[in-house]
Amino acid sequence: MKFASFESAAARLLGCAAAAVLFAMMLLTCADVAGRYLVNHPILGGFELTEMMLAALIFTALPLVTLRSEHVTIDLFDSVTPGWLLRIQHVVACAIGVLFTGYLAWRLWVRADNMLASGQTTAQLRFTLAWLTYGMATMMALTSVALAVVGLRPPRQHNAEDLAL
Repeated sequence: MKFASFESAAARLLGCAAAAVLFAMMLLTCADVAGRYLVNHPILGGFELTEMMLAALIFTALPLVTLRSEHVTIDLFDSVTPGWLLRIQHVVACAIGVLFTGYLAWRLWVRADNMLASGQTTAQLRFTLAWLTYGMATMMALTSVALAVVGLRPPRQHNAEDLAL
């Protein structure tokens, strides 16, 4: 299997996972609001579930956004920067990103280990928080890999048409 097709499949999988989490959040919010205002009975633990799904959504979308190079960037000097320097800047920025996201993945994993050992759970539903944190660590590690992949690509050149609203 070619690398580009693997990258495309990974992006599709991450996109579907993020969409599923977002759809579940929407359903939960609608059911919670309807229960609260129509029958005066909100969903038990709805706030906790929403918090956990929001964390899952953010960390699931992070490697996808990185792989697609869709982060917010400031390119004030790109038009006057020589191409060779732009390439060096791109590689260095991605390398720094790989280091920092790798470090964050490791720290999240250590945090999850500590949470599991201490038995930390949510207040109402008593879900074990370590599993969410392990998932966050895994997604952060995937973000680090995605940054490495992006660093191997040529930098994206932005032009005035990209900025048109």
